[in-house]
Amino acid sequence: MRRPWPLHDRAVPVVSWRIATVLMAVLAEAWNIKNMLASGERASEHFAYFTVQANLLVIVVMAWMLLVPPARRPAWFDHLRGAATAYIVLTGLVYAVLLAKPEEVWSWSIEFTNAAQHRVIPWLVALDWLLVPTARRIRFGRGAWWMLYPLAYLGCSWLRGGLIDGWYPYPFLDPGVHGGWAGLVWPTGQVLLAFLLGIFLVAGVGRLRYRESGASAREPSPSATG
Repeated sequence: MRRPWPLHDRAVPVVSWRIATVLMAVLAEAWNIKNMLASGERASEHFAYFTVQANLLVIVVMAWMLLVPPARRPAWFDHLRGAATAYIVLTGLVYAVLLAKPEEVWSWSIEFTNAAQHRVIPWLVALDWLLVPTARRIRFGRGAWWMLYPLAYLGCSWLRGGLIDGWYPYPFLDPGVHGGWAGLVWPTGQVLLAFLLGIFLVAGVGRLRYRESGASAREPSPSATG
């Protein structure tokens, strides 16, 4: 009989790195808010960044896993966890490829919040997804639903920038940077393609990890342990 996979929701290493992830994410965002208040940056701009939203989602998902055992989580929770993983990992990749200055890509001299939200937390969440199997089987096709949030974010950003205050959170969303709306097809298309491929990759990894570990990712029921 195959030995059960040792890294499950209540394993000491898993609980430890999840606590570390939550603490780092909270500290980084608290630091961001401190800087926002000091600089006069509008809250409506700060919280409109996909990076900030993805990190807040990570806090919610990680805290949920720490506080609620798998048996008591809703059936859709693993998809929420998978979507959060895809969003934060892709946040780090898009930052490294499109947004970071060339000298920042491999440098660790950048400020704490930048390093935490774009590098360390994406790695921690990715490793958590890879090493701790889901409680339920991920249906690969349903990973397509994870694209709804990035698409909604894209639409809301364009509506805000085009109709409300002219502010866009990222250069690849700003028609003024690319010579008009037609010029956004290539940069925005690249990001959307990266998200689509990344989401299906994360969903595929989740499905494979479940198959390898089977039900060992679930905690034993009280009747089985009593």
